[in-house]
Amino acid sequence: MTAVKERIFSYIKENLGIDDTETVTELFEEYCATFKEYLVKIPQCLENSDADGLYRAAHSLKGCSGNVGHELVHEICLKLEAAARAADFSGAAVIFAQLQDAAKEMCGNC
Repeated sequence: MTAVKERIFSYIKENLGIDDTETVTELFEEYCATFKEYLVKIPQCLENSDADGLYRAAHSLKGCSGNVGHELVHEICLKLEAAARAADFSGAAVIFAQLQDAAKEMCGNC
């Protein structure tokens, strides 16, 4: 288990009051699946210069990440939201690379 996964499991158990390992595992797997979806959606928004779509994707992923205590992704998504609001697609691309690195750290090659 990666250090990030361990922190997320601990956060869910401590802050959401869920102590059943199977349920925590399911929540983590659902978060990973959602994360993977956004790793596809975000580059599409970047390719299409879709600032609104980029903002919505970053905002949604930020919320999911906050719900499971993944602080690094939460912070990256805050930056991505700001880049989207400014329609700064080159800056957003750099931030997206950070998001990809965080995904690899969390669950291997998402």
